Amino acid sequence: MRNPPVTPALVLLVADIAVGVACVLLPPLVMGFLALLKDIFGVLILPFSFLFGLAGWSSDMSSLETMQGGLVPDMMAHPFRAASAAALLVVGGACSLMACGTPDGARMERNLAPVFTFAAMVLVGFDPGLVVLPAFILQLLALRYPAMDFLKIRR
Repeated sequence: MRNPPVTPALVLLVADIAVGVACVLLPPLVMGFLALLKDIFGVLILPFSFLFGLAGWSSDMSSLETMQGGLVPDMMAHPFRAASAAALLVVGGACSLMACGTPDGARMERNLAPVFTFAAMVLVGFDPGLVVLPAFILQLLALRYPAMDFLKIRR
């Protein structure tokens, strides 16, 4: 059995799915790290802030709070939604890879791949969903051209 050649469209699809998963998972990780950093610095600065408070000085950790507030505020509240969207993107990419491996078969995987990707786009919202829009378009084109070799299409 001969393996089908890897097409540039398939490479673009896999790269776009990987970037989409990273864009979906990184904001909750960064927000969690900043919350942990804020708690650690709060404990380390506590004795000094108590002494400065006795002296009449007041200090905040306002710089860390403004940095944490400036990032995506919605993603920290819904990490399950981000994780499930990343899982849907991975499943959609895997379905596309399986469908491209056998262009004549795997009709179910070819039909399910854009459904999973669209569901992930709906879960994460408009802006992060635009990152995986090229992968979604390629998956829709794969319904018409199963081999995903768009350069050799006869017109």
